[in-house]
Amino acid sequence: MTAELVLKILTLLRILAFMVFVYLCFGLLVERYSRKPDSQLRAFARTVCSPVTRPVARFLAPGAGQRRLLVLGMGVIAVLWAVVVVLARAIRPA
Repeated sequence: MTAELVLKILTLLRILAFMVFVYLCFGLLVERYSRKPDSQLRAFARTVCSPVTRPVARFLAPGAGQRRLLVLGMGVIAVLWAVVVVLARAIRPA
């Protein structure tokens, strides 16, 4: 692979990580401010965030709260984003 192609892939991963982080922030806001436990907005936010929260839940004790899952998922995505940024800067030609 050429360096240019790798940079394009890393840029795509960086944008994707940012989008996922925004979705997790949305989920956290809904969990915090939604008053009804059976809210459709809460169900929608949990569905949107589930591709990240489900794998994170495997590493936690059963019954972990949704807010905890969202915060840990945000941490995982933030670390992934930082790694992609560092890799992109290391590969970028001077």
